[in-house]
Amino acid sequence: MMKLLRTKECLIFEKLFPLEYKTFGCGPGGVGDWLVPDTMWGLSVKPACQQHDHDYRFGSGSSEEHRKRCDDRMRLNMLIIVDSKSRSKTFKALRHVRVNAYYFWVRFGGGGSYWNERS
Repeated sequence: MMKLLRTKECLIFEKLFPLEYKTFGCGPGGVGDWLVPDTMWGLSVKPACQQHDHDYRFGSGSSEEHRKRCDDRMRLNMLIIVDSKSRSKTFKALRHVRVNAYYFWVRFGGGGSYWNERS
């Protein structure tokens, strides 16, 4: 059984604000959602991105170390999903490559989003 790394605050937020929580996802919105989809070869990784969006928006930190912890949790959650739900070794390997690409890009380009949520 798959057990994601979720914060208590995120679980509460999901219950209190389900419509807003459903808008959280992997892409930055608009065309960016097409470039950064919530799926990897047919497998949804959206729950990992929803926790990540919550961490960026409401997380109890405001430092590069906190941002890295948020990004690391996203990567680990994606790997949990991929490892527990991939039936094919080929798709699992391809999804691992995609997880690492998402992680690279959020580390490389996610700082602006993180700091915008803090202002």
